Amino acid sequence: MTQQTAATAADYHEQVSRIVVEELELEDGELTDNGHFIDDYDSDSLSLITVVSRIEKELGVTIPKTELGELLNLRLLVDAVVQHAGESAHG
Repeated sequence: MTQQTAATAADYHEQVSRIVVEELELEDGELTDNGHFIDDYDSDSLSLITVVSRIEKELGVTIPKTELGELLNLRLLVDAVVQHAGESAHG
Protein backbone atom coordinates (compact mmCIF):
# COMPACT_ATOMS: atom_id res chain seq x y z
CA MET A 1 0.00 0.00 0.00
CA THR A 2 1.46 3.32 -1.02
CA GLN A 3 1.42 6.40 1.13
CA GLN A 4 -1.05 8.05 -1.25
CA THR A 5 -3.42 5.06 -1.00
CA ALA A 6 -3.20 5.12 2.79
CA ALA A 7 -4.09 8.81 2.86
CA THR A 8 -7.04 8.17 0.56
CA ALA A 9 -8.23 5.31 2.77
CA ALA A 10 -7.95 7.57 5.84
CA ASP A 11 -9.89 10.30 4.06
CA TYR A 12 -12.62 7.86 3.08
CA HIS A 13 -12.72 6.52 6.64
CA GLU A 14 -13.35 10.01 7.99
CA GLN A 15 -16.01 10.84 5.39
CA VAL A 16 -17.81 7.50 5.67
CA SER A 17 -17.74 7.70 9.50
CA ARG A 18 -19.34 11.16 9.39
CA ILE A 19 -22.12 9.94 7.09
CA VAL A 20 -22.82 6.83 9.18
CA VAL A 21 -22.95 8.83 12.43
CA GLU A 22 -25.34 11.35 10.90
CA GLU A 23 -27.62 8.83 9.18
CA LEU A 24 -27.81 6.40 12.11
CA GLU A 25 -28.11 9.32 14.56
CA LEU A 26 -25.25 8.10 16.73
CA GLU A 27 -23.48 10.04 19.46
CA ASP A 28 -19.93 11.31 18.91
CA GLY A 29 -17.51 8.51 19.73
CA GLU A 30 -20.18 5.80 19.63
CA LEU A 31 -19.22 4.44 16.19
CA THR A 32 -16.34 1.94 16.09
CA ASP A 33 -14.71 0.16 13.15
CA ASN A 34 -16.07 -3.23 14.18
CA GLY A 35 -19.43 -2.28 15.69
CA HIS A 36 -22.20 -4.17 13.89
CA PHE A 37 -24.61 -1.71 12.27
CA ILE A 38 -27.74 -3.73 13.05
CA ASP A 39 -26.84 -5.48 16.31
CA ASP A 40 -24.88 -2.68 17.99
CA TYR A 41 -26.49 0.46 16.56
CA ASP A 42 -30.12 -0.66 16.14
CA SER A 43 -30.00 0.04 12.42
CA ASP A 44 -31.96 -1.79 9.74
CA SER A 45 -31.50 -2.61 6.08
CA LEU A 46 -33.35 0.53 4.96
CA SER A 47 -31.04 2.80 6.96
CA LEU A 48 -28.02 1.02 5.49
CA ILE A 49 -29.37 1.59 1.98
CA THR A 50 -29.74 5.27 2.87
CA VAL A 51 -26.15 5.37 4.17
CA VAL A 52 -24.78 3.73 1.02
CA SER A 53 -26.85 5.98 -1.25
CA ARG A 54 -25.51 9.06 0.50
CA ILE A 55 -21.93 7.75 0.28
CA GLU A 56 -22.38 7.13 -3.43
CA LYS A 57 -23.76 10.62 -3.98
CA GLU A 58 -21.24 12.51 -1.84
CA LEU A 59 -18.12 10.50 -2.66
CA GLY A 60 -18.88 9.57 -6.27
CA VAL A 61 -18.42 5.85 -5.61
CA THR A 62 -20.75 3.10 -6.82
CA ILE A 63 -21.19 0.13 -4.49
CA PRO A 64 -23.05 -2.79 -6.10
CA LYS A 65 -26.35 -3.54 -4.37
CA THR A 66 -25.33 -7.21 -4.24
CA GLU A 67 -22.69 -6.24 -1.64
CA LEU A 68 -25.03 -4.46 0.77
CA GLY A 69 -25.62 -7.56 2.89
CA GLU A 70 -21.87 -7.89 3.46
CA LEU A 71 -21.38 -4.33 4.77
CA LEU A 72 -21.90 -5.18 8.43
CA ASN A 73 -19.64 -2.59 10.06
CA LEU A 74 -17.66 0.56 9.40
CA ARG A 75 -14.45 -1.27 8.51
CA LEU A 76 -16.16 -3.37 5.81
CA LEU A 77 -18.02 -0.34 4.47
CA VAL A 78 -14.84 1.76 4.21
CA ASP A 79 -13.03 -1.17 2.54
CA ALA A 80 -15.81 -1.38 -0.05
CA VAL A 81 -15.67 2.38 -0.68
CA VAL A 82 -11.89 2.30 -1.13
CA GLN A 83 -12.13 -0.73 -3.44
CA HIS A 84 -14.84 0.73 -5.64
CA ALA A 85 -13.30 4.20 -5.68
CA GLY A 86 -10.13 2.58 -7.04
CA GLU A 87 -12.14 0.72 -9.67
CA SER A 88 -13.90 3.86 -10.89
CA ALA A 89 -10.62 5.79 -10.94
CA HIS A 90 -8.99 3.12 -13.10
CA GLY A 91 -11.82 2.71 -15.54
